[in-house]
Amino acid sequence: MDSFVTDTQALVKFMMGKKVINNRSHQAFQSADKGEATIIIPAIVLMEVLYLFEKNRIDISLLQTEELFKSQNYQFEPLSFEILKTASEINDIPELHDRLIAATARYLDLPIITNDPVILDSRFVEVLE
Repeated sequence: MDSFVTDTQALVKFMMGKKVINNRSHQAFQSADKGEATIIIPAIVLMEVLYLFEKNRIDISLLQTEELFKSQNYQFEPLSFEILKTASEINDIPELHDRLIAATARYLDLPIITNDPVILDSRFVEVLE
């Protein structure tokens, strides 16, 4: 079964019923809904969802994301010391939140679902395209 790490924008778009970035990325979320793939949601993504919802910048709340975890195909990945150490190795993603999301993908050795140009250009992660 394929597994992927999602960034915040991709997760929010999917939850809002919008197309996620590209066909392959959108299909990854659809496959997870069918029980055919796993989407890993880093802790930092949920922190960003909480913040953006509180600032009225998105319509998806933290409690809505919690519904995803009723399925084994959506898994929460805590921010561990190992992920922090991995983030310290990534020197081409300056923004801390993005670097932590990328570090989660790198630590788990999984492709990331993103359209962030800085992450797309990083030599430290594999992007689902």
